[in-house]
Amino acid sequence: MDERFLILAVDDNEGNRFLLKELLSRMPEVQVIEATSGSEALQLTVDYNFNLILLDVQMPGMDGYETAQHLQMTSRTRDIPIIFLTAVFKSEEFIKRGYAVGAVDYLTKPLDDNILLNRIRHYQHLKERENRLLTAMTQMRSMQDNLLQSEKLSALGAMVAGVSHELNTPLGNTKLALSTLLDRINDVNKLYLSGSLKRSNIEEFIKESQDIATLASRSVERALNLVVTFKQVAIDQTSERQRLFDLATIIRETITSLSPSYKHDPWQFVIDIPDGIQMDSFPGPLEQIIINMVQNSIRHGFDGRDHGCITIRASVEESGTDYRANSAIITFSDDGAGIAPGNLEKIFEPFFTTRLGRGGSGIGLNITRRIATTILGGTIDVQSELGVGTSFTLKIPCKMKSANGLG
Repeated sequence: MDERFLILAVDDNEGNRFLLKELLSRMPEVQVIEATSGSEALQLTVDYNFNLILLDVQMPGMDGYETAQHLQMTSRTRDIPIIFLTAVFKSEEFIKRGYAVGAVDYLTKPLDDNILLNRIRHYQHLKERENRLLTAMTQMRSMQDNLLQSEKLSALGAMVAGVSHELNTPLGNTKLALSTLLDRINDVNKLYLSGSLKRSNIEEFIKESQDIATLASRSVERALNLVVTFKQVAIDQTSERQRLFDLATIIRETITSLSPSYKHDPWQFVIDIPDGIQMDSFPGPLEQIIINMVQNSIRHGFDGRDHGCITIRASVEESGTDYRANSAIITFSDDGAGIAPGNLEKIFEPFFTTRLGRGGSGIGLNITRRIATTILGGTIDVQSELGVGTSFTLKIPCKMKSANGLG
């Protein structure tokens, strides 16, 4: 970062510029660039990043007021402090005009050296504070990035441990079931080989085999669901590729892909999304949010019920005339049991679940929020009422900025 305090001195009088330069040379870390006219000053602001401009009011051609007006027209120069210097325009009318065109100070000649130096020292101190603040912000961002990486590694380790713990039970049950079934098969085989196999032995074997197979099937299904959930933590890079897609199409296709899993269940799906909501974003992570929302409603909202309806709606929130600033608002609503008020603030926390030991790992909604706020650059909120249902609102940009910043 450049520590110099760069001042542009604009005056058509060479003697005035010389006196200014001699006076300011007493100040440490100050460098003065001279301009003989308003037009030359504007040109110099293209080549240098000035911290302060000392601007004479009375100049031939473009006077100080007009120069200041031009400086106010561009973002690069409008925030540079301007101190007007004049030996002629001393009345209150001219002073007000100077402040109106962007001056921070208006000094009349002959100049009091101490006043001018104090003014410049004040702005120099402000620049030093700004530099320290920028340095602190840069360090803070670096610390935040490092902390985020540490938190990600810590969260990943905790998730691995949690999922491993959850997998132990269904896999252990499956192993026990298969071991028991193998023992029973050996028992029946021995009876068959010895010629003492009876009808009652066969009937008992069939009944036990059905019970064992049912337990093994449920345990394997539970293990598979945990694996699917864990895969969502480490999203496949190919699914994170940004591309153009129609929002309604993606949501309908995702729900259609889920239908076979629930074809024997009484759940209903209502999709109320107009065609033509064009997205330039990441369809893979969005699909994972949809899957998580559906599974959350079925596992928690519809637990113990013989009916349930999930409604997905979407609309576009327009932001001015630039379509790239528009946002898609997607709501996932169910008519399930609802969430207790005391749990609403906790549902996005990792490993928080009301179904501990009953098929709930507590990471689905945490993953959902992570995807929504990081990959998709949006927000997700929840509203719920016990006995009425729950509604999640996802707000994401219709057009994500590309990795190279050109989006």
